Amino acid sequence: MAEAQDIFHILHTTRAMRRLKPDPVPDALIVKILEAGTAAANGGNTQRWRFLVVKDKAKKEAVQRWYKKAFDEVIGPRYASSAPPPASARSATSASTPPWNT
Repeated sequence: MAEAQDIFHILHTTRAMRRLKPDPVPDALIVKILEAGTAAANGGNTQRWRFLVVKDKAKKEAVQRWYKKAFDEVIGPRYASSAPPPASARSATSASTPPWNT
């Protein structure tokens, strides 16, 4: 059961990464991550996997532009119409209270 506790600790302490290391990722690690992704549960058990591994810097920048454009045109407007209230309007306890305790 110690392994499950380690997993939950990782899930609760992992944060979004904004500054990534420029070090190259070894191919063996990429394969391991992709294998873990294909083992993950998905809706309807359909396994319609689509992975994109890009190592070339110029191609990464092109993909970044395409995703940004798609986000700005499709996803961004959806979030804009349902924006949360500003931080000043939220109570101090709501940020730390889990939604199942409200």
